Amino acid sequence: MTNRRIQLGFLLPSFLCLDAPLVALGWSVAVTFDSGGSTDTFIPKLLILFFGVWSVYLADRIYDSYRLSEVRELTSRHRFAIRFRPLMWTLLATAAVAGLSQLINIKDPSYLSKGVILAAATAVYFAVFRLVPNCWCRWIPGKEIVISLCFAFGVMLTADTTGPSILNGILALGLAGICLYNCLIISYSESAFDGQHDPQAFYALHPELPPPAWPGWISGIAGCLVFLIDGGLLAGISLLISSAALHYLSRSIDRDKSAPFVQAAADALLLLPWPIVILIVLIL
Repeated sequence: MTNRRIQLGFLLPSFLCLDAPLVALGWSVAVTFDSGGSTDTFIPKLLILFFGVWSVYLADRIYDSYRLSEVRELTSRHRFAIRFRPLMWTLLATAAVAGLSQLINIKDPSYLSKGVILAAATAVYFAVFRLVPNCWCRWIPGKEIVISLCFAFGVMLTADTTGPSILNGILALGLAGICLYNCLIISYSESAFDGQHDPQAFYALHPELPPPAWPGWISGIAGCLVFLIDGGLLAGISLLISSAALHYLSRSIDRDKSAPFVQAAADALLLLPWPIVILIVLIL
């Protein structure tokens, strides 16, 4: 009973779709601290990011709960969504209202216009990769790349680092790379399930390929460059260590066994900026 409670506690953030918004928050805080941005104007944007990402992931999970309601062999997070669908709808309504209510605190037209672009990109992702039953992007991880670009843009928009510069370009590449690595590891671990129920996932089409490695190299090198060029301690070290941790996780996956923890573990590894930020704040 104790072990089951521990397992439930570890998986509960994933069940409630809280891991993704907490990851986005952590990286946004790290990038903001590194860039020296104002935390006063940052708070409303941070709340919009949190509730926005949470709403997207809740909507995605609710959609799957209807789409997969007749499937017998499901992941634990999908079973939870089906069983507690009213709770998921309540959380979605709460998150959407809370996120929209923060817009009145934003007086930055540039931020709002870029936010509309990000919202449109998210809508395109749903239309192309979630609602279309047949895969149209076979040889590149199109679905995972779109998610990664939205993640990177959302983090940098919240941290007010979307200006055109070499450093921002490297940082965006690193953020996209670490998110892409996360998505591909999850796809690799769940390739058998995705092969039947999510044909848009990259490893659903290519289960014979080995675990990914190149996104980790991209994010790791970007992290080193961010640290060396601008002294970006939080973002740089977080990118480097997260890449190494995800690489270790990808080499530990056994496809012959059930992997209910891989998705939660992969997302948990991207929470690394939080303890680093807290440590730096306590030291300084």
